[in-house]
Amino acid sequence: MNEQNQTSNINFVEMREHTVVETKEGNIVVIHEITLGDVIISVILAAMLIFMILERFMRR
Repeated sequence: MNEQNQTSNINFVEMREHTVVETKEGNIVVIHEITLGDVIISVILAAMLIFMILERFMRR
């Protein structure tokens, strides 16, 4: 019964990209997704890094 519950939960989530790790206790499903917040934070961090590098070169 427990195995049927796990497979039904896996099918319930819409999976775009996922990895199944098989262990002796059962399967571990890792869902790969990126959110809008992740994109915004990544862009802000990249911009800060670029501006810090440019600032050092402009001072010389």
